[in-house]
Amino acid sequence: MNAHRLWAELRRRPVIIAAVIVAVALVASSVLVPIISDLDATAPRLDRRLQGPFWAGGEGGLLGTDSLGRDLFLRIMHGMRTSFAVGALAALLGAALGTLIGLISGYFGGAVDAALMRLTDIELAFPGILLVMVLVRVLERGIVGLVIVLGLISWMLYARVVRGAVLTLRTSELVIATTGLGASTPRILFVHVLPNVAAAAMSLMAVTFAALMLAEASLSFIGFGVQPPQISLGAILSSGRDYLSTSWWVSTFSGLFLLLGVLSTNLIGGWLHRVTDPLTVRTAS
Repeated sequence: MNAHRLWAELRRRPVIIAAVIVAVALVASSVLVPIISDLDATAPRLDRRLQGPFWAGGEGGLLGTDSLGRDLFLRIMHGMRTSFAVGALAALLGAALGTLIGLISGYFGGAVDAALMRLTDIELAFPGILLVMVLVRVLERGIVGLVIVLGLISWMLYARVVRGAVLTLRTSELVIATTGLGASTPRILFVHVLPNVAAAAMSLMAVTFAALMLAEASLSFIGFGVQPPQISLGAILSSGRDYLSTSWWVSTFSGLFLLLGVLSTNLIGGWLHRVTDPLTVRTAS
């Protein structure tokens, strides 16, 4: 689907337009606010601890302060940046790994296909939360380790989708003719097959991005994700649990921004999947 048709589809979906506006605003704010702010998002200011927002009669700035007196709006923007970065990088890692496995499995078939698909089935059957906790213990805690962990638990769907597409393509006239001309296997896979399955992988990546954002926040909420001094929305949300009755803004606003980020990206991802996935487009028509 070209850019003109994509824009025409978007104009008919006011909810998706609103989601795009929210997502762009959140991404821009999470990048710019930490840069232009002269406050330190990690330095405690105990004389300002748990002060409410100015519009609620407090002296804590736009969204108040947390239990250590740090500006909550600034910390939420740092946390949004972490969520977007981890979600995007983990989705890219999972897509790259799953696409590679799907290409190899679908093209070679036979014992290679059987072995790789059994590996996929095993990981799909393994309890996700248990696998994450084990991998987090093994790998470094932090953004890099979290990206690797989430990438390693999200490649299976890509592998299955790409494998199915490759099974169809490997008997096509293009692949048969290219093979007859003596092209090497890597050239066939990455020059002729990969471009034809990339759209399916990218549409799936758009859908999984929001889920990986939520997974990052969930792991940080229970202490298995991003570690201090790095900032995560899940960690902010967790830190406000003890103050819900008195300092409600800590958990409320961090949870609200997480909801907006996940919901907007999920709506955009689902829409992109529907309008770019060849099977979906063909069925709808």
